[in-house]
Amino acid sequence: MPKTVTFVGTYAIPRDRLGEWSTAIVDMVDTVKANVPRIVSFRVYINEDSTEATSIYVHPDTESLEQHLEVAGTRISAGVQMVETIRVELYGRPSDRVVEQIRRISEASNGFPVTVKRHFYGA
Repeated sequence: MPKTVTFVGTYAIPRDRLGEWSTAIVDMVDTVKANVPRIVSFRVYINEDSTEATSIYVHPDTESLEQHLEVAGTRISAGVQMVETIRVELYGRPSDRVVEQIRRISEASNGFPVTVKRHFYGA
């Protein structure tokens, strides 16, 4: 069974915060890539009118995602104040610690849904 854990977060970006968010997300990706060496992928996608973005990061295991959340903690806190998180989905087997930490972030911001989907089948 794969140990990878994938985070998919979708955010509404207020038009007056786009520049600030763009700078912050580049800093976030660069910081995580520099300090979480085992991360497999960290990508950010944005729609055509720059009002919604999705961040997808893939970690080899839940320990790597825990390290990511620790390294990026203050940046995550700032980010959820900049945008409106629509939802967060976790794929794989994140630890209870990861799930609880993301749920606490949700409760401290706009109460976005956090969904966990366990691996069912496939390589």
